[in-house]
Parts: sequence; C-alpha cells; structure tokens
Amino acid sequence: MRQKRLMILFFYLALLAACAGIVWLLGRLNSPVEPKTPSVQESEYPGQTEPSEEETPAGETEGEESLETEPETEIEEMEVSGRPEGTDKPRGQTEETPPYEPPRLMLVSDLHYMSGSTHDEGKAFWNLVKSDDGKAHQYSEQLLEALAARALEEKPSALVLSGDITLNGEKENHLELAKKLKEIQDGGVPVVVIPGNHDIQNHNAAVYFGDKKEAAEYLESGEEFYEIYHSFGYDQSPNRDPASLSYVYPVDPWHWLLMLDTCQYEDGNHVNGRLKPETLQWLEVHLQVAKENGIQVLPVGHHNLLWESRLYTDDCTMENYQEITALLEKYQVPLYVSGHLHVQRVKKHQPEPGKQQKNGISEIVLGAVSLSPNHFGMLSWDEEGGMNFETERLNPGPWIPEIEDYEEWSETFFKEVIQTQTEKKIVLVPDDLKKVMAGLYAEVYYDYCAGNKVEKDEIIRRKAYTLWMRAEPDNSCVDQIRQMIKDGGDETKAWHWEPEEPVTRKEFQEEGGSQKAEIKAGD
Repeated sequence: MRQKRLMILFFYLALLAACAGIVWLLGRLNSPVEPKTPSVQESEYPGQTEPSEEETPAGETEGEESLETEPETEIEEMEVSGRPEGTDKPRGQTEETPPYEPPRLMLVSDLHYMSGSTHDEGKAFWNLVKSDDGKAHQYSEQLLEALAARALEEKPSALVLSGDITLNGEKENHLELAKKLKEIQDGGVPVVVIPGNHDIQNHNAAVYFGDKKEAAEYLESGEEFYEIYHSFGYDQSPNRDPASLSYVYPVDPWHWLLMLDTCQYEDGNHVNGRLKPETLQWLEVHLQVAKENGIQVLPVGHHNLLWESRLYTDDCTMENYQEITALLEKYQVPLYVSGHLHVQRVKKHQPEPGKQQKNGISEIVLGAVSLSPNHFGMLSWDEEGGMNFETERLNPGPWIPEIEDYEEWSETFFKEVIQTQTEKKIVLVPDDLKKVMAGLYAEVYYDYCAGNKVEKDEIIRRKAYTLWMRAEPDNSCVDQIRQMIKDGGDETKAWHWEPEEPVTRKEFQEEGGSQKAEIKAGD
C-alpha cells in the first residue's frame, strides 16, 4: 500500500510539473498554445474511452492494477487537457516571463436562466413571475448578456457557476445557456459549472404560452448534463469522480477547485443534497494529495455546508454535512462556497454554540444572481496564500433601454412581488393597513437576501411593526421578521482569511532540460 501511495503521489507531482511547464511556456511564446484533446478513462459518462497502450500513465506497466491510496479508493488517471480554446492566452505577452499572479475567480450562483423561446409573456408567464420569489424572468436573457459582458471585462481566472443554472431544468434552457457560456469561453474566460437541484430530473420543467403552462422536456440524468456541459470544466479536469458529476479543476499549479455535485437525482428530483460515500472517498484523496504538495483547494457545491438560516431550515444544509465538515476541517480547508439558499451569507463553523475552533471552516453562501440586487462574488488569493471575497452587483440596464435605472427598478420590483404575496397572508386588518404591514416585511426580506445589515432598532420603532404585533401577532410573518432580525445582525457581503504561515512558491527553474515547480508552505 505504501509503495502504491508513493506511486500515485509521483503521478500527481508529474502532473503538477506538466502544469508548471505549460505556464512557463505560455509566458515565453508569442502565440497561444493549442489545447490538447483530453484523454479520459472509463467512467459512467458517455464519450469516454479506455486509454490506449501509448497513454499508460507514468509509473504503471501493462497489466498492472490501478493504484490506490488511503482512503482506499481508485483514482482515474487522466492526461491533463489544455484550457478551453482561447482561454490560455497570457496577458501582455512579452519575451520575459511575467510575474506570477494568484488566481481571481468570478463566482455566480442560482442564475435560473429562462430562455425567451420558452414563453411569450402571456398570462401563464406573468402568473409565474407573480408567484415566484422576486426573479425578473422577463429580463433573464438580458441578465445573462450582462453576466457575459462583465466576465469578459473582468477576465477572471475562471467564471464559476455553482448550480441552479436553469429555471427548472428545461432542456431548451440548458442548450441556450450552453451557447452563451461558449461565447464567454471563446472570449478568453474559462467557464466551470456544476448542477443544482433545479437542473436535473426536474418534473417542474415547463413552457409558458398564452394562458397555459405546459410540461417541457428536461434533463433526465447526469449523463445528459455532462453531454451539454462537458467543455465547461469537465474536459479540463485531470480526474473526475466516477460516482457523480464532481471533478477537480486546476486553476493553476497551486490552486484547485473541487467542484462537488451535491445533488440527488438518480431516483427523481430531490431539493435537499448530500455527498455520496464514494464521492467523500474521492474528495479525501484529493485533499490529501493537495495538502502534501502545498496546493490550496476551494470546494464549491450547490447545497449548504452549515446551518445558515433561521428562516430556511429545510432542504438547504446537506444531509451528511457533519461528515463533510469534519473531513474538510481535517485537512484545514478554510472555505467552502455554495448557493441554493438565495440569501447572501458568510458564516464560520461552530462545533458548539458560542465556540469557534481554531481551524474551523467558513462558508460563503452566494446570493442568487437572478434576484435583486443581482449579486455575484469576486474571490482572489494573494501572494502569501490569503483569500479575499467581496460581492459585486450585476447591472443588465444597458440591455434594457425601456428602464432608466435598472438597479432602482429591480429593488422596487422585488419588494412589490414579496409585498403582494405577503398581503394575501394578512386577514384581520383593512387593505390600506395590509399594504403598510406587508411593505415592512418586504423591506426586511430584501435586506436579508442581499446580505445587508437588518437594523433591529429601526424596524421595531416602525408603525408597521406595531400593527403586526397588535393585529396579527401569531401570523407566521411576525416570526419570520424576528428570525431575519436575529440572522441579519451583521452585513455578510465580504470575507477575508490569512493563513497562519505565509505560503511561498519558488520560481520555475530549468534543470536538466525539464521545468519544475516547487511548492511549500512556510519556509
């Protein structure tokens, strides 16, 4: 076992050396490197083939069994493909190697894309809009255009989509979205995706024409998701989990994204999530190899790792979150990124109420980009291994000429939808007072979803709050306002972390005609 473990580590070190060689060469060539065609091994996904004899990984001979490492799980050995075509062009190419720049990621969740080809803005469509949680579906295509433009402007190391990328998993929405993601990738920005609970086996998939909502074709399996999105992260992965749509994505030789498929769809669509036992074993292998080689990892999944909300307590946190949290903290992973909740949150793990452990993991829950204020996140590493996260606002206004100020309009639209829904829950007061009470609820809910600080003292002094307490104190909305006040005591739109010891990386050195990258923490 020890010999096998050493051999698999040798394979990963060779892989890192290959990545380093690519980075070194890109800094010296005046023309972009054409990506290689990925060589993949057998898995559950279509279009994958056995390796030829010429592709036998280093350290193996014909007829040898696959190598294993603790925990005992097979690693599919794959040749690392190049970045997607057009995304591997170094900025400002010069004859000299440019200084190393740590990665910078654009993080987006819960896009819930809805193609204009799936509706005609008739009665059925507007019934959807009014009954939803404030998404401006009528401008879904413009929002995607704005996202593409912003990504191409920012030029991040990768655009990362953490699930619920379509409204309800409609195949038409998936296909149209993939076309736009290809445009982004062709423009020089790698795109990396995983599914959310809305994206596969969703029987709510529908089209909306005239007065009718009608069932639509949806993706029935993970294989179908892979067929559409394999070029967005999967083809660039040196190793994919055979048991799920999880995979590792090397952003550069020192930073990995662990894209985790937290969804349950084999036996029908489930709202709640979990990681399979096989995926946990796969995850630990990569955490172990990364730690031993000084590689910083960022796990990204759709479902939440921690209990993030007093308002939403069902189907958000993964079923086996305790096991996953313990595993990530075992390898001192500082951050996990998720979505799903539609609420912008930042939280650090507390094993017991009021106690924080030294190496406790933090979670950033990305607010839904499809909801006002249309937040996405920018996450970057610094030279010493520190991490910094901030939310930024997406503005599709330039693609919507009929709206003068989209940011103001979208906030008003969101609050009006929530206010109208809340009014229907109030029974014992006149209509004019219903509007006042429901208006307060909508304002608190907006700040809560946006990650703004919910001002308790200001809220309880309001006439509307007094009306709630006097007229309908037992209404569920009163309890929800209180829960949002407790959760929203602080703004949760930024996060920063520094390692205990700075990470140092030696420059690429040429020895014996080969390129090597040496990585270690805390010289």
